Amino acid sequence: MRLLVLAGTEDGRELANALKQRGHDILVSTLTAYGADLALEQGLQARSGAMDAQTLTDLLQGSAFDALVDATHPYAVRVKEMAKTVCDKLSLPYLRWQRSPLDLEVHPLIHWAEDIPTAAHIAAQLAGQRILLTTGSNALAEWVSLSALKDKVLFIRVLPTAEVLARCESLGFKPKQIIAAQGPFSQEWDEAMFKQLNIEVVVAKESGKVGGTLEKVQACLRLNIPLIILKRPAEETDESSLPQFIKHLEAIL
Repeated sequence: MRLLVLAGTEDGRELANALKQRGHDILVSTLTAYGADLALEQGLQARSGAMDAQTLTDLLQGSAFDALVDATHPYAVRVKEMAKTVCDKLSLPYLRWQRSPLDLEVHPLIHWAEDIPTAAHIAAQLAGQRILLTTGSNALAEWVSLSALKDKVLFIRVLPTAEVLARCESLGFKPKQIIAAQGPFSQEWDEAMFKQLNIEVVVAKESGKVGGTLEKVQACLRLNIPLIILKRPAEETDESSLPQFIKHLEAIL
């Protein structure tokens, strides 16, 4: 089968490679050129660049795909909804692969938040002025607009691209507040950075076992730093292992 796999993360590429090993014709689509380069290094066909509904429609129709496999980041809600809508209009099968979530024990240092305003409210109530956001650059405008954080000092860890850095600077972040680096990061790396910057609160997304969240958790617990975790958007699909997902895909197509 010819499959379009939307994937810019390590587990998405793992899925694409597993499907290729099963004999399927795979094209990986990523948002960034860097993500496509990583896929190409693994011997996968890849293209990069943001897609709107028309771009995705043209790609699916022009290459005679049998299905779309959505292996995007758990927080890529807009892309997920757009892909589902396009597939519905084309009567093309849409299959969602979601990475396994973390199974964290209850701990007084770990706080869960439904959304960014809730996370900001929690952060404002915690002791400490120096807050590190490791939630990406896309929602930074919302973070800086929240009055709950007006008296806090925000640090951000983002991808080291010109576009991202320009966005950070346009929102008022100074170089000393920006950590531009490409993950994934080890627990030791996180601990060293938290200590170097005297971070007092960390905010993260629940990005799963390969998303670096567990390393942040371990670093925060080791250093006795409160950690606020943004919950994942609700998913409609059940969790399954990679072999189970591939078996299901091949059974219905």
